[in-house]
Amino acid sequence: MKLKRFVQISVGLTVAVLIAYGGFKLAQSGLETSVEDLNQEEVDGEPTNGKPEEVEVVLKVTNNEDLDELFPDTMSEYDMQEAIHYMSHGLVQANQKWGKIELTEDRVERLLYVAEFNKDTYTHGNRYITILMGWNNGDFSNAVDDHNFIWGLWNGTVGKATRLLTSDEIKKYNSENFN
Repeated sequence: MKLKRFVQISVGLTVAVLIAYGGFKLAQSGLETSVEDLNQEEVDGEPTNGKPEEVEVVLKVTNNEDLDELFPDTMSEYDMQEAIHYMSHGLVQANQKWGKIELTEDRVERLLYVAEFNKDTYTHGNRYITILMGWNNGDFSNAVDDHNFIWGLWNGTVGKATRLLTSDEIKKYNSENFN
């Protein structure tokens, strides 16, 4: 009688262990698959493998605009921050955006000149130059960091940039705001 009970308990425990082990392996393989799948899939249109999408930004040339008046040599540091910040809104996703300035070739070049002219008087002059040089060279890959740098200087609590807009989203933003 005791042997029969021992065998029943042993078989029961063995089955329970095998079921638990099988469930663990199944869950583990499911997690591995999920991680692999996430590396291949996109979330909100962005690759999740750590490589941002190449964003194509076509900058307009500004015609008949007095850039010296719009962005004077004596531009305050706050106005420089505001111009960079507002231009970056056309490049980044954020849950709130206040202010907009169209990002154009001429404006970037003029702001770069003003930033270089004032680099010794601006607290963050070298950073503005770095941002604007990148944009002037067609590199917008750091626009999220560029936006959030200014946002942080202003002690932002709402509207932190979370990702770059896709090329289509940039076109849509520009058509909705500047055409």
